[in-house]
Amino acid sequence: TGDALRQAGEVVALDAETLMPLPPVATVIKSGQTGEVPVQLIAQLTEVGTLEVDCVAVASPPPALPLREEEGVQGRWRLAFALRSSDATTLARLHPRFPEAAARLERFYGARAPDVEQKEIKGLRSELERLLGKRETWETPLLRELFNVLWTGARRRRRSVDHERLWFSLVGYCLRPGFGFPLDEWRVGQLWTLYEGGVQFVRDAQNVSEWWTLWRRVAGGLDAAAQARLGEELLTGLRPPTGKTAKDKQPGIEDMARLAAVLERLSAARKVELGQLLLKRLTRKGESPHLWWAVGRLGTRIPAYGSAHDVVPVTVAEEWLDRVMALDWKAVTPAAFAATLLARLSGDRERDLNEALRLRVIQQLRSAKAPAAWLQMIEDVVELDEADMGRVFGETLPPGLRLVE
Repeated sequence: TGDALRQAGEVVALDAETLMPLPPVATVIKSGQTGEVPVQLIAQLTEVGTLEVDCVAVASPPPALPLREEEGVQGRWRLAFALRSSDATTLARLHPRFPEAAARLERFYGARAPDVEQKEIKGLRSELERLLGKRETWETPLLRELFNVLWTGARRRRRSVDHERLWFSLVGYCLRPGFGFPLDEWRVGQLWTLYEGGVQFVRDAQNVSEWWTLWRRVAGGLDAAAQARLGEELLTGLRPPTGKTAKDKQPGIEDMARLAAVLERLSAARKVELGQLLLKRLTRKGESPHLWWAVGRLGTRIPAYGSAHDVVPVTVAEEWLDRVMALDWKAVTPAAFAATLLARLSGDRERDLNEALRLRVIQQLRSAKAPAAWLQMIEDVVELDEADMGRVFGETLPPGLRLVE
């Protein structure tokens, strides 16, 4: 609102051009109660011009202003903001060389555009691993803080084709799977605002591939409306070509299929449409065998984060499973896990396939020498281990992040 003076209680129209939304405040308070405590925020200006904010339990009678009691009053907690020394201390705990890594990112995506040679951006990923260790070891707090640095440079991703490609790759990696850590909902919501802008260097096949991979990695944090928007576009993009282009190999199809497969908030009807498109594509020569993984993932009996109400019908899953069972599993390596996902036991009669069909899958898995854990997934209701959870999402999850089904 600039320098204008505003009265308490005045409703002010927000200017999206000059104001930036901040993430919600997440905090933990010590209380004799367990679980969540609904509170109201009560704020006041002190005599020295600072802002004091208190959390007051809604079940407690609202205290009269001014609030000058000491902390510890039943049902009221002071919400303190650390503005000085703690930031550096917190960042140091992420990794002792995090400031150097952040500086490297800012060199390419910062507000100032230094004279950087083109080949330097191509070595940024290796430079980050040199500073922070192999990226598979980056823990969730470090990943999210790296995302924060990258997000401040979102507009500068368009500086070159390499800037954009690496930005998509790093952002998706740092924010995967889009949920499970404080403020992830806000982060993914901010990231979604870029979707309509699309890819700047659209003629570069690798950039388009990284674009779809980005949304696959954070799909679990997208709400139903965002996933529906993606589903509509994928329904067109995955449609098999006809006419003169029927024999052409389309770039990015595998990445689009993998994204479609993890959109668990889509309706069952839309998942069936996408699955049938993939099966139609798989009748063509030269299609990637990894599309079979996408078919199995679309028809999975137990969603990783979505609602069981959106699982495809049993009759559809059985039809898809028949197609998978007819494959040569030695030649089509994703087929075994696709069959496992389609036949996995949920314990819900409305979702589970008939026992005779599941026994057929178990026998074929044994013949293919599949991992024992896959057989157990069809025989019993079990949670996935870390490796199989990674297979469900399409890649490993961040170290220290465990998702409960």
